[in-house]
Amino acid sequence: MASREDLPGCEPTDACYRAVTTAYRRLRECGQTDVASFNAALAVFRHYHPSVPPSRAPYVVAEWID
Repeated sequence: MASREDLPGCEPTDACYRAVTTAYRRLRECGQTDVASFNAALAVFRHYHPSVPPSRAPYVVAEWID
């Protein structure tokens, strides 16, 4: 498991959190599949947080969009 330092301490008011969740939500609203929307949100997350290990990033995104 990743250490606490590897995880972003983002809040719902932070730009990265809003960008990730908005990307996912809007793509779903436009009829994109869950997988496509999740992958787009993951790409946005990786843009904002390149230091988070790639193996951990999907778990963070999943928690944010849940």
